[in-house]
Amino acid sequence: MNEKKNYLTILFSLIIICLFSLNLFSQETTSWYGELNVSATTLPITLKIEEKADTTIILMGSPSQTNQMFSVTKQRFTKDSILFTIKNMNIVFRGRYNDTKDTIFASFKQGLLQEKLTMAKTKELFETKRPQEPQPPYPYIEQELSFKVKGVNYDFNGTLTLPSAQGTYPCVILVTGSGLQNRDEELMNHKPFKVIADYLTRNNIAVFRYDDRGWNGDITDTNITNATTFDFVNDAQAAFDMIKTHPNINPNQIGMLGHSEGGVITSIAASENPNISFVILLASTGQKGIDVLLQQNEVILKNIKMPKHAVNMQLSALKQMYKYIEKDYTSDEIEKRMNVWFEKELSKLNAEQRKESPFAITMERTKFINQISSNWMRTFLKLNPSDYLTKVKQPTFALNGTNDVQVLYQYNLPQIEKALKKAKNKNYKTYKAIGHNHLFQQCTTGMIDEYSKIEQTISPIILEQIKDFIKNATK
Repeated sequence: MNEKKNYLTILFSLIIICLFSLNLFSQETTSWYGELNVSATTLPITLKIEEKADTTIILMGSPSQTNQMFSVTKQRFTKDSILFTIKNMNIVFRGRYNDTKDTIFASFKQGLLQEKLTMAKTKELFETKRPQEPQPPYPYIEQELSFKVKGVNYDFNGTLTLPSAQGTYPCVILVTGSGLQNRDEELMNHKPFKVIADYLTRNNIAVFRYDDRGWNGDITDTNITNATTFDFVNDAQAAFDMIKTHPNINPNQIGMLGHSEGGVITSIAASENPNISFVILLASTGQKGIDVLLQQNEVILKNIKMPKHAVNMQLSALKQMYKYIEKDYTSDEIEKRMNVWFEKELSKLNAEQRKESPFAITMERTKFINQISSNWMRTFLKLNPSDYLTKVKQPTFALNGTNDVQVLYQYNLPQIEKALKKAKNKNYKTYKAIGHNHLFQQCTTGMIDEYSKIEQTISPIILEQIKDFIKNATK
């Protein structure tokens, strides 16, 4: 009897082990990769599907934007299809597998964006490589600092990197470009300001970088939503006022480095504050915003092979909007007038051409009008940084890339130099970065969709140029 009982116990244990093993083997994780067309760029999209015994977990990623993977809210599988949503991101994904189950043909919807997306099964989950991104432990000191800006009801936060806790050092304040960005100026999983800060601090130059107005804040605050370039100048000046009191910073050797719109902010700040000891302009503009925008649009739209009539309408629409902005029309008035203008212009096109024009879609027209008539854009379009550069006497270094399609060097760098000459600035230099894009990556086309595909965050050539200039300016 005991033998029989022992036999049954062993048999039961074996059955449990087998069932457990079957459960283990039934688990499978598959990785998928696709590229989503978004305006003039493509975004890598990844899926990680974990099939477990009792559930299936789907995670979606956009590796060129962040390393974070996002859980789906709802999901549904059939034998040959997959559907999921991510509610807080307003994403709907509908896909159908091919016969061999190694490809998903999908539609991707997020807000007004709706595109086809093909996902291919991959051996490993695709991840962007960023070899220049600094990793701890660092051979220098990091300090978290905060400062106030008059009229803004929260603290601005940033990171100061110091070569050492002993002694005093020259310091450069980094000012980000347009759009809400963090202190690293993080874009497409690149962190250029973090790379710059690391490189300079290793070369005995302190660096302060800070989060933009509204980062991690209340984005309904009118101090954020209605902020313009001139408000951002106040932010940069407040950062300067805070840093000059730091015991490890030489108050007579504090400069500013601005990228893109940050260069405009830096130019204005330096024209108003002679205590800013040096100025570095990375991919900054030297002409009115409307001219920058027209040049940028023409180059990018032609490069993505947009039909000539569609390019012409885009440029004409920008010019028309600018006329109304110059007259200080309200946003409602601009919308009424622009809709009349669009209908008139679309009537000149044949049926096929109208299909190729994004302005044939009412929602696209509304989005365009709202964007161009925003408070920030109105200021940007009318602002000419050369008006301020003519007052900048401090040592100044302006760098622009020859492959930059956002701020075209051949129009902007000469205007920057012309303004500095007019200022009788005796200590300035310009640098034409051959084969570099807007982010100062060494590149092939300079187009925006190339940014995330390039592993390099910022060219070592540019890093060395910046370092050498600061060393000379703070002798």
